[in-house]
Amino acid sequence: MKKLLIIQQQSSVVPHLLARLKAEPQIEVQVYSGDLESVEDYRSALKDVNLIFTAVGPKDADLDFESLFDAIDDVQPPISDFVMLSYAGVDDELAAPVAYPGVDDVEEFIKQQRYAIKIVDESEIPYSIIRMGTLANRPMGKYQLFNEGSQMPAGTVSAEAVAKLAYEMLVHQEWLNHSVGIIDS
Repeated sequence: MKKLLIIQQQSSVVPHLLARLKAEPQIEVQVYSGDLESVEDYRSALKDVNLIFTAVGPKDADLDFESLFDAIDDVQPPISDFVMLSYAGVDDELAAPVAYPGVDDVEEFIKQQRYAIKIVDESEIPYSIIRMGTLANRPMGKYQLFNEGSQMPAGTVSAEAVAKLAYEMLVHQEWLNHSVGIIDS
């Protein structure tokens, strides 16, 4: 049995991910309820965790990750995959500018996202990063994936499609050590 810790801030992706995970009896799911910047709260939640899914932000993901990774360094849980939701555009891969909901200072937001990703990358924990287009409240349709470094169009994506990709990463260990862009086609 694997233990999955979900760390989020009311992400519309999480309910869809939880629905998919109900069919996985070999995964025990725990939703984090502590302070996102508390090393001590994370320490308590990390015991025996094998998988982590994060959907924090859009603001201050870097601060949340600094605390989380300080706790991971202390606890040393047996993590086999760390899946992070981020945003299309953090790698300058978008063909057109995009507005990020809830973000006033785009330049600072991008810096925070890049630093959070750097923390994940330098941790030497197997990881997968999802750079999602703007989330849309609609049923999942066909979607497109874009490798890191590939240009992608600015677009939207359903929360259900992002949850499906996260599920494949967590359960089937797909896209390990990759950053993947996703939009609806």
